[in-house]
Amino acid sequence: MTRLLNKPITTNKGASTMNTPYHADLTLEQVCYFLDISPKAETLITSMRFMLTSVERLNEFLNRSTFARHPLSLLTKMRKEHIDAYGYNAKATFVYDYYRNKQSALEKLFQEDMPAFKLNRLRTDDPERIYDVYVERGKYSTSGEVALFI
Repeated sequence: MTRLLNKPITTNKGASTMNTPYHADLTLEQVCYFLDISPKAETLITSMRFMLTSVERLNEFLNRSTFARHPLSLLTKMRKEHIDAYGYNAKATFVYDYYRNKQSALEKLFQEDMPAFKLNRLRTDDPERIYDVYVERGKYSTSGEVALFI
């Protein structure tokens, strides 16, 4: 990976951390290339496209991936961290956002891309019901899991 980045990687001898340099112009395609992620891994790339929306997030993912076993497990961990930091804490807030922008509210709730087929799987247009099932299933539940219990 050092040759691909064309920049030195600094390590702290005796420490278990390694610092990769910050890349101001990093793209998703470059991250996939550096981590040897096949273009055929559409589900993984779709998740990456949703979660890694800024250069900072791309750099964080690249840096943390040196310690992860698989990029998907790292994305799952980052999703959970994002839910903890920015997820809904109150049903009223979710309901308000849902009526303003259904797709955006659901993406924030589940921290996953919500194309039309996922919206249709929920089989309800009642945001209170969606939120209640989400809370019952746990705050890290996915839209697919919630859809099964509605």
